[in-house]
Amino acid sequence: MKRIFKSAIILSMVTISMCAAAAAMAADAVPGVQIHGYMQNRLYWGEDSNAQFRSERISVSAAADLPDNAKGYVEVYYHPWAPASGLYLESAYYDTPVGSGRLRVGKGRNITFGLTPSYGNRKTSNYGIVAEAFTQDRIQGAQYTVDSGRFNLGLGVETGYRLGTRSIGEIPGDGTYAAAHSVPHLSFRDVPGSLSSTLQYNARASANLGAGLRAGASVLAGTVDDRDLASLQGTDTALRPRNPITGTTPTTAIGPGFTGKGILVSGLDLTYKRTSPLLLQGELFDASVSDLDYGAWSLTAGWEPPQGWKFYARYGVQDMNIVPTNNPLTWDTRQVSLSAVQPLRKALWLQYEYEINTEETDTGSKVADNLFFVELFSAF
Repeated sequence: MKRIFKSAIILSMVTISMCAAAAAMAADAVPGVQIHGYMQNRLYWGEDSNAQFRSERISVSAAADLPDNAKGYVEVYYHPWAPASGLYLESAYYDTPVGSGRLRVGKGRNITFGLTPSYGNRKTSNYGIVAEAFTQDRIQGAQYTVDSGRFNLGLGVETGYRLGTRSIGEIPGDGTYAAAHSVPHLSFRDVPGSLSSTLQYNARASANLGAGLRAGASVLAGTVDDRDLASLQGTDTALRPRNPITGTTPTTAIGPGFTGKGILVSGLDLTYKRTSPLLLQGELFDASVSDLDYGAWSLTAGWEPPQGWKFYARYGVQDMNIVPTNNPLTWDTRQVSLSAVQPLRKALWLQYEYEINTEETDTGSKVADNLFFVELFSAF
């Protein structure tokens, strides 16, 4: 109770500070300062689980139009179920014209690698295993983009990602359920308070091919943090998450013989969207991390009429290209996501989402990790 009360106080202080800062900027004749926010409240049904309500996320943001066509943006997330304060700095950047493009400095979405999985772009409410593996987390650095309409080029340099895990099939805040009903998979993470000791570099180029098609190609290069290399080799258990079948810490590392320190990820993406309601998105990534070579891909189809219900389906795959062991990070994973959006009124809707998850375990056993939830999204 004390932790929840403390988190609420901290969130209130952050919100008040943001509002005060925005008011001060407005007082100094800075045009166009706006405060926005949204909430996601969910009712979960996990496989072999009772229904559970969760306040998934609260977001508060301040956006300012600054002189010389520059912009400032700050956004803070609060996850009521998360440990410690539950607060996460989602964005804090300055964006300004430079030459024929724009320079963004600070923390925020990576807009120069892959399809940026912002809320409106990923279509389903949950991210999916491919975005979780490569593009979900925020970056801290500098990004430069040039957009001519037909062609787009982006270059970025930022603090490198750490290697970490995310889990499919989990109900946030229920550790007991997650222990037996969720499957961790290898992901790039901006681990709070434990950033990489190296820089990473990425670039993306895309082109409008006409007829509603846009194609892109991306590359990311960096160096494995020494702590992550030790985890891959197995000298600690940071990359040996709990096995949901045995309920124990794995006895094997991902690659006890790994010595390489390079990171290289290449990706292709394709989007189809015309005036018709049909939407198609595809992504393909090939990754080399130390001596581990693995890949992931996904395909999303959507039906988005101007009014009324919207429907989405996504199939995602993460192939580890390694013999499965009792370490879940060596398992291939598959995910089918089905989602329907019911508009209620402006900035208010219900989203119904079902995830069917499968994994190639070392024993052949299936983890009961399918998940359904209903989400009320409300913005202000």
